[in-house]
Amino acid sequence: MRYCNITVSLILVLVAITCSPSNAQVAIGGLADFELRKGGPDSDATVNQTPNDKWMVYTPTIRLFIDASLSDRWYVSGALQSDYYTGRRSDIFVSSFNLNWMPSEQVTVTAGRFITPFGRAEELILSSQHSFVHMPLSHVWNMPVDRKRGYVFSATSYDDVPGQAMVYQRLYSQGVMLGGVTKRETFRYRLAATLTSVSSYADLGQHVRPAIVADLEVRPVIWNRTGLSYANGPYMVDDPVNDILNDSRLSAYLQQIISVYTEFSHSYYQLLFQFTFNRWDSPWIDRSGNLVEDDIENNVSHYMAQAKVRFPFWVGGYGAIRYEQFLPGEITLKSRNITGQPTPDKQRLEMVLGYKLKRNITLKASYLLSRNDGSELRDDVAAIQISAGF
Repeated sequence: MRYCNITVSLILVLVAITCSPSNAQVAIGGLADFELRKGGPDSDATVNQTPNDKWMVYTPTIRLFIDASLSDRWYVSGALQSDYYTGRRSDIFVSSFNLNWMPSEQVTVTAGRFITPFGRAEELILSSQHSFVHMPLSHVWNMPVDRKRGYVFSATSYDDVPGQAMVYQRLYSQGVMLGGVTKRETFRYRLAATLTSVSSYADLGQHVRPAIVADLEVRPVIWNRTGLSYANGPYMVDDPVNDILNDSRLSAYLQQIISVYTEFSHSYYQLLFQFTFNRWDSPWIDRSGNLVEDDIENNVSHYMAQAKVRFPFWVGGYGAIRYEQFLPGEITLKSRNITGQPTPDKQRLEMVLGYKLKRNITLKASYLLSRNDGSELRDDVAAIQISAGF
């Protein structure tokens, strides 16, 4: 019902803008993904974004984009979305809706719900701009850290999702943001204060302090761009199970994450390297609301390298390969004298052949190879995806 009310409100606002006698202009577009996918016997939405091991023809994500120009300096931007999340189709919800003011051509102030200003989010959130089919491991649920109970040994307390991703997979945040770029686009920045950290989400204020996100990118030469992202803020949400923690204490458990990447481009070739380090400070609250451990450090590192080549002999065609390592650190539970790795190291290799059929239609064939150290998890995925913009 909440999403329905938000959707109706958004539609009413846009109708009012459209009917206004001013010079407001409204642009509407969309993007839908259609896939034929087959996962391994252990496939699950929380580990490889594939709900099961059956042959599937489905639409993982559908988006409707709405942009309304209010004046030369003001505009409204929004998106309605339905996706496969936690293994099932979600209701239609507002994934972004923001008011923007441009005091100059190089500076924009944004308030509302917007794409998370962390790393290469714009490339990942839109399949038409993403060379691969799957999200990287940094955006997949992996760690035994829960938004309501902190550290967990088993299933979490919401939606049966086993733990946080380093960056919230739906890639939106809510708050205020300042963004800008230099005239020659050699430097770009985005600074934001949001309701919760980049691994979590909230529709209303949950904490006595905001999360801070900073994203910087430099392009010293035409063939290289290097980016640095940093975020620090609370990630837990208020719930009866964590009533043992007051508001100040709940807000003191932070996610700290830093990511750096560099990309080289020349002629038909692109090469990218990225490293991300993440730390959650968390309590350990059992299902009965008892505080088992006061402070646990949950660390994880993510390494990624990817290469892409556009085929000179096949206009619109390309090949891409991405290799990743996901390395959780050891956790020490002082009260139980336990030290160990909470989840196994993970390695992934995705290979893709892509072809732009039309300006707004892209076809991709992907094979994802996954390996977990110390386990025989069989969750490889073969997929054919068509991204259609309209």
